[in-house]
Amino acid sequence: MATPPPTPKRRRRRSLLDLDDDLIPEILLRLSPYKPECLIRCSAVCKPWRRLLTDPAFLRRYREFHGAPPVLGVLLDLDLEHPRDYFVARFFRTTSFRPRAIDHGGCYTRDARHGRVLFSNVTGDEGEHDLLVWNPITGERWELLMPVIPEMQWNVTVLCAAAAREGGGGCDHLGCHSEPFLVAFVNSNGDGTTCAYVYSSEAAAWSDAACAEHPNGIPDMDMEPCTLVGNRIYGLAAESKTIVEYDLGCRKLAFIDRPSAYNGRGVLMPAMGGGLGFAGVQGSCLYLWSRETGGPDRNVAWTQSKVLELNTLRGQVPGKKPTTAGFAEGLGIIFVKTDAGIFAINIKSGRVKKMSSRSTYNYSVIPYMGFYTPDHATGSRWPPVAGSEEEEARFITHHPPLLVFDPVILFVRLHSAILKP
Repeated sequence: MATPPPTPKRRRRRSLLDLDDDLIPEILLRLSPYKPECLIRCSAVCKPWRRLLTDPAFLRRYREFHGAPPVLGVLLDLDLEHPRDYFVARFFRTTSFRPRAIDHGGCYTRDARHGRVLFSNVTGDEGEHDLLVWNPITGERWELLMPVIPEMQWNVTVLCAAAAREGGGGCDHLGCHSEPFLVAFVNSNGDGTTCAYVYSSEAAAWSDAACAEHPNGIPDMDMEPCTLVGNRIYGLAAESKTIVEYDLGCRKLAFIDRPSAYNGRGVLMPAMGGGLGFAGVQGSCLYLWSRETGGPDRNVAWTQSKVLELNTLRGQVPGKKPTTAGFAEGLGIIFVKTDAGIFAINIKSGRVKKMSSRSTYNYSVIPYMGFYTPDHATGSRWPPVAGSEEEEARFITHHPPLLVFDPVILFVRLHSAILKP
């Protein structure tokens, strides 16, 4: 009788838990911040991984490795048909991150920066305050009253308190959403005077007014989102075709001209090569300008840095009446709105991504940028207090771990994620 062939040994499938301890942090470091669920689930694999993924030193390195925070969602002001004449500021997800509150009824979104969102409370549905600062990651809210009752148009912006100092005060603004913040309020009155006030969360009070006479006496602050370049805030003044500059360091106002070759609606943003940038659409082309900031000469000429033909971009921008609607600081992304929807354009690669098919939103598209990491996944820092078995079980239930990986497949996926723009 023939001897049966030996049974081949089954190859044991390797787990990431079998990898060298020095290699695991390097793998987890490369998980995409645009897929925060990967970090959350990996933190539920075992306690050593959770300790690593909630360690402040690792998270600081993770943010520095990836650079500019990802866009976790965008905020749009939506007019609702039911109930009639009602509007909300709505958070639309672009990743798996979901804040506790999606809608803020009766509010308009004014700004989002350094991990916080700023609303104006128009109808009083959100309380008796005028302004609302919201941290979508932690759910924290701060309710503010305006420093004065506006006579005319006004604008407001939110930022990390360290940004008021030259050079950013040593903060890279990658993970400062829980640090002290400032709210800058700029208001024009009927006699052509523009005044700026700054609210400090540390002092819980507004500063005294810094005022300046508008060069042509027209009180015309635009209520579109401002931009931050260095420690200077810039906002549009639509009727007079000027830009208001507020220096947070010396608390002074100044006025500069917009690009003279452009007369339509535009957005301000940090220029890709440094300085102040301006973007606007004329016909089917997106025009980009830039100028230096901070010098004594307020008459520095604008330089046209780039022109993009919307009909020839990869993905194209369909529809009629295109107009700029917003930007994502640090990512080189401009949002353009047409009657076919809202589109995100990467000004470096020329790639186009459709954000929404609806064109009924108000003009501005305000992105929310930040790193959503395991230390904030349950609304409090991990690990939980000692002995909190119920809390730990609830976390793992809601974030099931990916327990077994093929290391080769994982490295291929990570390599693809790293190369993906």
